[in-house]
Amino acid sequence: MKWIFFLTLFTATAFAQAHAQSLTLPQATNEARQNNPELQQLKARAERLSWAKLEAVSTYLPHISAKYEHYFQSHYMRENVVFGGATVGFPAAYPQDNLGLEAEITVFDGFRGLDQFKAARLATEAAELDMKHADRKVEEAVRASYYQALAAQKLFLVAQQNVKTLEDHLSRAHVSERAGYGVRFDVLRIQATLEEARAEQEAADNNVHITRAALTEILGRTQTDDRPLVGELPVFSESDVPKEIDLNPEARDDVRAQMKRDAATMKEAAAAGAFWFPSVSLFANEQFYKFGDFDSAVQPNSNYQNAWAVGLRLKWNLFDGGRSYAHQREASQAAAEARAETQKTLARLPRELDTWRRRFQYSVALYKARLHALAQFQESVRLAGIGVRTGTRTHTEMLDAELDLFRARGGLVRAQADAVEALGKLELAAGHKLWTPHD
Repeated sequence: MKWIFFLTLFTATAFAQAHAQSLTLPQATNEARQNNPELQQLKARAERLSWAKLEAVSTYLPHISAKYEHYFQSHYMRENVVFGGATVGFPAAYPQDNLGLEAEITVFDGFRGLDQFKAARLATEAAELDMKHADRKVEEAVRASYYQALAAQKLFLVAQQNVKTLEDHLSRAHVSERAGYGVRFDVLRIQATLEEARAEQEAADNNVHITRAALTEILGRTQTDDRPLVGELPVFSESDVPKEIDLNPEARDDVRAQMKRDAATMKEAAAAGAFWFPSVSLFANEQFYKFGDFDSAVQPNSNYQNAWAVGLRLKWNLFDGGRSYAHQREASQAAAEARAETQKTLARLPRELDTWRRRFQYSVALYKARLHALAQFQESVRLAGIGVRTGTRTHTEMLDAELDLFRARGGLVRAQADAVEALGKLELAAGHKLWTPHD
């Protein structure tokens, strides 16, 4: 009994290790979300734009600055002043050491800071929606690429089987020819078809590597990923997706993001037009200073003296060479460009949704037709085999039947892969999930 226990344990361990080294679709999706460069880029962009909100709101927060000046040597300007009937050269003295503190808070700036804050908030929300949409795109791309790689493996096996079958046919054709009841035509035709099948097998093998490389790129890996794929191509039915899908632009994160970018550019244009208004601020400053011995007429002091002031500051940009006006017009045209982009996005939604819905329905219908044809071709091959053995059919007829069978198998796999891709694009166009895998 012990050997049964150890055999069972060894088998379970080997199965667990093999499964751990394989790659499932959920694992691929999680890896892509963690490593995909596009997602990482959008995440960094959203983080960068979020700081623009603080930059904008800082306009209405107190600004505090400090400065310190120390002169090593100085020669004061002197002003002649009549004092007591005599002309005295009065020095225009300034401190050798000067420490200043100033606080200023903006009271009014033509709502520039407020509009900039709203623009930054909208741009941040748009970036977050772009990140959500990119996450869904990555999920769809991983699923499509995963099943494309699976389909490529299955098509390679079909091509292998095709070559093996043709090689068997060629051997039997040679035997028939030597026995005297076969014809040279059958041999030559099988040889030509075999050469083409070997080329198709090489193309199928190349496609396996190409699809795995595409999947590896989506996963964010830089090295070849040779983990075996686990799973089967899904089989869809026409009832899996409704024929009529309501178009709701608000359900799509990319459309909502574009709308928010549109609104953000309008706020930026409003902020750029604030130069027409003056800016008003309150300020307070205090200075600590002491004089040095640069001039004999000025008595130096060893301790700091202080002076302070509180006031109102008004600044109005009357003319800056047209720079502010040009910036305002540039922002206005950027807003017009964003509005046009939004209109273009909304205009393409119905066509996009209808196109992928039709492609999905076509792929499902094509899969059903090829599945039905596959059974017919299998029966045709069986009957052709019986005919060859009884002498009522030729190897050429048998070859034609098997070639039709292999084409049907390959077409069935391609129809499944096309349906997966169409479904992913359709779900992106609709903005929500449309299909749940069957248990």
